[in-house]
Amino acid sequence: MAKWLQALRKEFLILVRDVHGLVLLFLMPVLLLVVVTLAQENAIRSSRNARTDLLFISRSGGALPDSLEKTLDGSGFFRVIRTISHHAVTEQQALELIRKGDYPMGIVTAGDDSVIRLWVDPSLQASYRQSLISTATWLIKSCQARQMTRQIFSGLAPGKEKILETALADSLAAMPGIREEYPVRDRSTLKPTIIQNNIPGFILFAMFFIVIPLSGSMITEKTEGSFLRLKTLPVSPLQILIPKVILYLGACLVQFFLMLAVGIWFFHGLFGYPALDPGRHYLAILASTLASGLAAVGFGLLVGAGSRSHSQSALMGSILVVILGVISGTFLPVYLLPEGIRRISLVSPVRWGIDNYLELFVRDGRLRDLLPNIFLSLLFFVFAIMISLFIFARRK
Repeated sequence: MAKWLQALRKEFLILVRDVHGLVLLFLMPVLLLVVVTLAQENAIRSSRNARTDLLFISRSGGALPDSLEKTLDGSGFFRVIRTISHHAVTEQQALELIRKGDYPMGIVTAGDDSVIRLWVDPSLQASYRQSLISTATWLIKSCQARQMTRQIFSGLAPGKEKILETALADSLAAMPGIREEYPVRDRSTLKPTIIQNNIPGFILFAMFFIVIPLSGSMITEKTEGSFLRLKTLPVSPLQILIPKVILYLGACLVQFFLMLAVGIWFFHGLFGYPALDPGRHYLAILASTLASGLAAVGFGLLVGAGSRSHSQSALMGSILVVILGVISGTFLPVYLLPEGIRRISLVSPVRWGIDNYLELFVRDGRLRDLLPNIFLSLLFFVFAIMISLFIFARRK
């Protein structure tokens, strides 16, 4: 027992004496989380408030063009522009401006019975171009339907128009409303936020970032000769590795609670964003955290065992962590990635951990939903320990 305690004390001293490494280990993931989350929140708020400029040309007056202009401008999607430099926009001028990309879209009407033409910048991204066309078409059709209804009502006998308008308004008010919901279990009112989606990714990123101090401590033992001195004592390789596992698993738990605190209190208290709701399945959270922490420790042991210098371990570890984070959903949701990268990420221990936390924080999952990924994480840890022990046993 004394050997284990002394080995654990040795690892603790190596970790806490590296003050700069500790600051980097715990502060950098938090800063990344804050910067990425604030950027995404600002981008979403800007997109909600932004309206697309739309050139509007009406060659002749009429009820439909006037109504259409008001509908488009009041929709919240478009900002209707009829004049440039205090002069009415002409068709030729609109065509040239849209062709050059100065404006994404234009609409030309020539009267109540004429064809309405949509001009769209062909260089726009296909999905964005299609969304503009679909939105404008829907607004035009709704305006035409209202215009047709008014024409029908105007042809009725005096007094009937008011009765039908009232009946129509009552029928519309009695129709079922539309409510936005999310398919979760008990927390049926939970609405996923950016923070709910970001915290899982950065928890795993922070955990796997321990590869740098963990592999660095292993390189220190190699270069300073302490590993050779340990081999002269009756100490097995397992007694050298297990204290590292225990200590750095504790560091992973600290990372987890730090990220959780940022999601629950920091963003809400400082910026007023909705606080992270981790749910009530504490046993499932603990099991997933321990499995992901062990996978992160195993990853660090593999990098440390396979590296020959501090620069090699730091470079290899940091690059691999960033790559795993990118393909596993730390910085972007996995569904936004190409199909090939999504398939590759299925074998990433970072992806397994992120999926488990998303299941818990966003989908209100249970422990049984996490078992496949927990098993894979533990299997990866066992594999990493076996490879590291093999390398340690063969090391001279």
